[in-house]
Amino acid sequence: MKVLTAAIFFALLIACSPEPKGILAEDETAAIQSAGSGSFKLANREIREETLQMLADAGIEYWIGDDGAINYNLADGEAIDRIGNDVILTYIRRN
Repeated sequence: MKVLTAAIFFALLIACSPEPKGILAEDETAAIQSAGSGSFKLANREIREETLQMLADAGIEYWIGDDGAINYNLADGEAIDRIGNDVILTYIRRN
C-alpha cells in the first residue's frame, strides 16, 4: 500500500509541476532584430543608386558586400522596406 501511495504521489507531483518558461514570440523577435544583419540585391542601376542615396539621407547604416549586395542591420528593416517601396514606386511612375 505504501508503494502505491508513493507512486501516486510522485505521479501527481510530476503532472502538477509548472511548465518551463519559454521565450515569448515578442522577445524572440526583438532578439533577432537587435542582433544580426540582412541583405538584398538590386539589379537596376537607377533604383540601386537612388536607394543608396535615400539610405544615406535617412542615416541608416549599410555596407556593400563582396557580392554587391547591400547589407544592413535587421533593426533598420522596417525603414529600409519603406525606402525601397518609395524608390520602386517613384521609378514606376517615371517610366
